[in-house]
Amino acid sequence: MIKLNVWGGAGEHGRSAYLLSGDRFHILMDCGVKKEGAGEYPLIEPDIVSNLDAVLLSHAHEDHSVAIPLLYKMGYQGEVWTTRETREQLDTYFRAWSSNMERAGHGLPYEETDVQSIRYRYLENEAKAGIWFEVVSGINVLWGRSGHLAGSVWFALEMEGKRIFYSGDYTSESMLLQEDCAAEALRLASVFRSRERTGSRVNNPLLSQGMAASDGIQLTGGPLAEAAMATVSSGLSASLSPSLIKGRLNRPMDLAIVDAAYGTDRDTQTDKLAHLGHAIRRTIARGGKVLLPMPSVGRGQEIILWAHEQFQGVPMIVEQGLVDGMKQLMRVPYWLREKGDRLKSPLMDVIERFLGGKSWHLPQSREDRERLLNQHAASLWFIPDGMMQSSLARWYYNQLADREENLILLTGHAAVGTFAQKLIQNPAEYGVCEVQKIRYKVHQGWLDVEKMLQRVPARHTVLVHADKAETDRLREILVGNSPTPEVMIHSLSPGDELYV
Repeated sequence: MIKLNVWGGAGEHGRSAYLLSGDRFHILMDCGVKKEGAGEYPLIEPDIVSNLDAVLLSHAHEDHSVAIPLLYKMGYQGEVWTTRETREQLDTYFRAWSSNMERAGHGLPYEETDVQSIRYRYLENEAKAGIWFEVVSGINVLWGRSGHLAGSVWFALEMEGKRIFYSGDYTSESMLLQEDCAAEALRLASVFRSRERTGSRVNNPLLSQGMAASDGIQLTGGPLAEAAMATVSSGLSASLSPSLIKGRLNRPMDLAIVDAAYGTDRDTQTDKLAHLGHAIRRTIARGGKVLLPMPSVGRGQEIILWAHEQFQGVPMIVEQGLVDGMKQLMRVPYWLREKGDRLKSPLMDVIERFLGGKSWHLPQSREDRERLLNQHAASLWFIPDGMMQSSLARWYYNQLADREENLILLTGHAAVGTFAQKLIQNPAEYGVCEVQKIRYKVHQGWLDVEKMLQRVPARHTVLVHADKAETDRLREILVGNSPTPEVMIHSLSPGDELYV
């Protein structure tokens, strides 16, 4: 039997931390903060920390990562398993969190020495995506890209006779980032493993020639293709029938922890982009400026490239932090789709053309910003800091707040107590400009969760990354629509336990 302890992340947005405990092993998946006030940290049980066998980190965002130094302060001596790209991003997120807390007059519960104590192991060094490997003797892990952020992954685990799936933050609708379908990765891995165990040598031209699997995983040229070809070259092969590469798993997982951040929202990315486009066009038509605060890495680069194609001729100003995020994507082509449906060209070409073009402005100083503000009426302004907590974001807001034709367009989560959240709740208290929140999808909503539950069924599914009231509503809908009433869908809270 495996016990799940929710140290954070279920029934709330933030501080994702999920402890899996068996008779012999303890595994922690993510360890982040809730970005409110002085920061809310996971409900870590100090007595367990020194007994952790491993920590698996899905990606670098603060709500999944920046409480990890607290584990080392409490005596953790083990390793953090993540991707190389996530590791390269983490220093920036640790510094940003420290600076934000210092600016707000709050301290950290750990020291810089604890940050430096983190021992990283890279998933890619042990096994390619879609290949089982041992993180410690007796615990097998398989990983794949989650489409949320360059370097972000989902995990499957085998531990004490149980199989667990953790989606991390997941989307299949990113314009730039490639996701790996977990159901197909698990099916292929199962076939390769069974052939290795039996020593089967069935010749299969599908593997040797390459074949496209559904839902974005391409056997030709992708990580699963490499796994398949490795199997063939070692004298093993598998019969890839249509039932293998499409549909749901034959054997359910015992537990699935599933990103449901958008709850009962049914919109697709196409719907969201239509809403965004309408709001921007309406503002441009009345001569207003649109301020788009974005995280430095993530949805910002996607929306910038989309807007660059959609609003040609409209002046576009992009701050340095977001440009740096764009350059970072150029260095990590493995995490990108080969071609974006909405961007109509190979993505590396789209990014390279944007960075080398002269159709947008990069302000270098406050004087540059003031000049561009005076020079352009209807225009798009992309700035880092989606929560609008930084001095730069507040400065921009003050420049636009006193004109009702301007629009502050928020496209993601606004944590409680942040300036972005205050604007959404009561915009008239701060200025006369319009304020709207229109999500750009970097997580899963109702239809996405339903699809994931169909394709990666589990005896127990825990809905996470949203307020408890919202996961309660989603759970009720999913249970009502489920053809298999014996499957348990859970809406939990921090501090809850679940036995599987």
